[in-house]
Amino acid sequence: MSKKKKQPKTVKPTLHPRNKYKGRYDFAQLIASCPELQPFVELNKFDKESIDFFNPEAVKMLNKALLLNQYNVQFWDIPEGYLCPPIPGRADYIHHLADLLSAKNFGRIPEGKSVRCLDIGVGANCIYPIIGHTEYGWSFIGSDIDEKATKSAQSIVELNPSLKGGINIELQENKKDFFY
Repeated sequence: MSKKKKQPKTVKPTLHPRNKYKGRYDFAQLIASCPELQPFVELNKFDKESIDFFNPEAVKMLNKALLLNQYNVQFWDIPEGYLCPPIPGRADYIHHLADLLSAKNFGRIPEGKSVRCLDIGVGANCIYPIIGHTEYGWSFIGSDIDEKATKSAQSIVELNPSLKGGINIELQENKKDFFY
């Protein structure tokens, strides 16, 4: 007698209710917006489309497709060896931060550039500023002590008109002065 494979849940109940990635990825839609993702999509053991999450190139391409599809980020790339974070988890942090801010704003999430955020250690990927600016219109200063990371993040901002004016990237040359 063969055991039946347990099917994965369609909805990820641990993700924030406003998270755009609560359900399964719509790979057809993602591939339509980012055809470079196609070679990385395969059927998993549940006969569902997925990628090999142990393959850094596949994860990077999935991130690129998600950012293009949901956040209209036309250009996104990171240098080899730099952190390629899972976007759904990073989006969760931003949504929970919005909830915390709403608690001190009569239950309303503050939106717009008057909300100024500091991302210490923005990295080469610039994920938190992208999501926070796109979702809520917040303005960001992304700082880092790594020159290559700041150049990458700056390129992302410069090559995406929707991010210009809302995200500033700063190199912090003194590792002890990360708040300056």
